[in-house]
Amino acid sequence: MKITKIREKLASIRGGVISSASRIDFILGYKIRNYFFPKANNKATILFWNVINTPLLNFDKKISLYESIPYFKKLKNYQKIKESLRLVQKLRNIMAHWELDEKKSNCKNIAMFTLVGKYRKIAINDSLIEDYRKHINFLLKEFGYSR
Repeated sequence: MKITKIREKLASIRGGVISSASRIDFILGYKIRNYFFPKANNKATILFWNVINTPLLNFDKKISLYESIPYFKKLKNYQKIKESLRLVQKLRNIMAHWELDEKKSNCKNIAMFTLVGKYRKIAINDSLIEDYRKHINFLLKEFGYSR
């Protein structure tokens, strides 16, 4: 019974993290599009839907593009935005690709691990999720969106 509760809690956390990270991914793409085309027009639409919002420009590449544009580097909160984007990306990747360690997990600390590259582990707990939510809310605010 206990492991079922842990799996359910992890599924809920995974869904929330992946959903919010997808939203940030989309909004970041839109911010990049607005850099190149501040006003909506046919070329802006083509750029967004055929280049920026495609598998060719994944979340990591969008963040790297954001990091390379001088205009964004001059923004007041650029460093915090960059750090928040990378944290969101990291937790999203953990939720999407890492495995549950059933033996080391409980409802307060869900242990996850990966064997890709080298063995790594993380404890998913309320503190980590609260920190993640703060980064999501910060990014939404900085990008001009509300929750």
